[in-house]
Amino acid sequence: MDNRVLYQKWRPLTFNEIVDQEHITLTLRNSIDQSRTSHAYLFAGPRGVGKTTTARVLAKALNCPESPNCTMQEPGKRKFCEVCKSINAGKMIDLIEIDAASNRTIDNIRDIKDKAMYAPNMGSKKVYIIDEAHGLTGAAQQAFLKLLEEPPENVVIILATTEADSLPLTIVSRCQRFDFKRINHREISNHLSIIAKEEKINIDNSALDLISINSSGSLRDAENLLQQISSIGDEDINEEHLLKFLGMGARSASLEILSLVLEKETDKVLALIQNEVNNGIDPRMIKDRLLKDLRGLIYTKNNLSELLEETEHTINKYSELSKKYSLEVLGEVTTVILKSDIPSNENPPINLEIALLDACLTSKPAPTEAVVQKNVETSKPAPTEAVVQKNVETSKPALKEEWDGVCSALRREKGDKYFLGGLLKSVLPEVKGGKISLTFKSNTMKQNFLNEIKNGKVKEKVQITINNFFKKELEIFIEDNVNGDRNEQNPLIKTPVVQHAISMGAKIKNK
Repeated sequence: MDNRVLYQKWRPLTFNEIVDQEHITLTLRNSIDQSRTSHAYLFAGPRGVGKTTTARVLAKALNCPESPNCTMQEPGKRKFCEVCKSINAGKMIDLIEIDAASNRTIDNIRDIKDKAMYAPNMGSKKVYIIDEAHGLTGAAQQAFLKLLEEPPENVVIILATTEADSLPLTIVSRCQRFDFKRINHREISNHLSIIAKEEKINIDNSALDLISINSSGSLRDAENLLQQISSIGDEDINEEHLLKFLGMGARSASLEILSLVLEKETDKVLALIQNEVNNGIDPRMIKDRLLKDLRGLIYTKNNLSELLEETEHTINKYSELSKKYSLEVLGEVTTVILKSDIPSNENPPINLEIALLDACLTSKPAPTEAVVQKNVETSKPAPTEAVVQKNVETSKPALKEEWDGVCSALRREKGDKYFLGGLLKSVLPEVKGGKISLTFKSNTMKQNFLNEIKNGKVKEKVQITINNFFKKELEIFIEDNVNGDRNEQNPLIKTPVVQHAISMGAKIKNK
C-alpha cells in the first residue's frame, strides 16, 4: 500500500503529465530530441507549480538510454527503463538534490564543485538540482558562479527559485531561464477530479472548484488541501464542508454583507458581522472576502467575468448584484474597505464595524426602474397606460443591458456549427407582452440561427438565458423581415470561414 502524501504519490513522471506548463515542457522536449541541451537551467516561478518536478523529469530525459525517451510517454502508458526507475525511486546517485535554504554556505558550494569533477556512475550526466537557489549567501553565489563559468563536461545544473530577482545577473545570464506560471484553476480542478476518483475520495465538483480557487495556482497546495479534507470520512464532501474546514464561513454571508452595505442596512450589517465573528471567522478574512467580492462585481460590471477564478454559482450572483450599482459606487466602497486597518481576531470587531459603517455612508444605490419611470411620468402629461407600456417595452436603451447580457452569456455557447452569442449580437430585440421579437440584420444570420435552434437543447439554452436576463417568461419570435444588410448578396458571406468568423462576433465592413 502506497502511504505517501498525495503530492508525492501523484508527482508527474513524464513531460506529458506536467500540468499546465506546456510552454516549458514543449521546449525541453524539443531540446532533448535535437540534442541541444544546456549545461545550466534556471526554473523560476511561484511555489507548487512544478519547478522541481520538471527538473527531475529533465534529469531523467538527460540520462535515459532508451529511444524513444521514457519521459516522452503518454499518461497511462508508462514503462520506464532501469535508469528512469532509479530516479523515480530517488536512488540514483548521479541525481543530487540540494536545498539551498539549509546548504547555503560557501563550503557547501565548494563541496559540490569538488564532487562534480567525478564522472557519472550510472547515467551519462550528473545532474544537480539546487532548490530555493535564492537562499545562497553572497559568497556562495560567487563560488557557484565559477562552477557555471567552467562546468565539467558531464554536469548539468538546474536552479529552482521563487525569487529569481534575488539572484545575481551574472548567474541568471549563464542559464537557460524558464518562467513557470500559476496553474489555471480549471486545470487544477480537473487534475484533482482524477486523483479523487482514483483515491476513492467522495467529493463533488463544487468543492473541487473551491479547492482549486483557494490554492492560488499551486497544484501542491491543492493536493495537500484535498488530502486534508478527505479525512472527513466516508461521507460525501461538498462546498459547505470545505468552507467550514477552511474557516471561511458561508460564501453567501460575504455577499449578503456586501449587499446590505450597498443598501445602507446598517443594523443588519452589524448583526451579521457579529454573527460571523461569533462563528470563529477572523475579521481580516471577512475584509478579504468583501474585497474579493467587490473585485468580482467590478469585473462583472465590465463584462470580464470570464477572467474571474470563481464558481459558476458565484459569478451568477455577481451578475445579478452588479446590475444594481454603478462603477463609481463600487469603487468608492472598495476604497473605504481597502484602507481600513483590521486587527486579527478582533472581538468585538470594532475596526471592521466602523469601516463598514463608513462604506454604508459612501454607498448610494442606483435609481430603480420604477423611480426612473416615475420621474419621467411627472415631467409631462401622463399618457395612457397602453402608450406607457409600449414605450417601455420598445425602448432600445431599456433593452440594451439585458440583451448585451444575453449575448455575453451565450458567447461561448456553441450550437452544432456556430457560437450563439455571435449570431445574436447584431439582433434588434423588441419585447411585446410575453413575446420577444428578434430582427436579424441578414437572412444568412437568421437562417443560421434557425438551423441551430432546431436542436432542442440549444433552443432551451437560449430560452433560459433570455428569461433569466429579462426576468420573465418570453416566447421567442423570429421576424420575417431583416434589417437590410447590403452585404447579403455577396457570395463570400456564405463561405464556411466567413460564417464561422461572423458567429464569433466579426462584422462585414462595406467598401
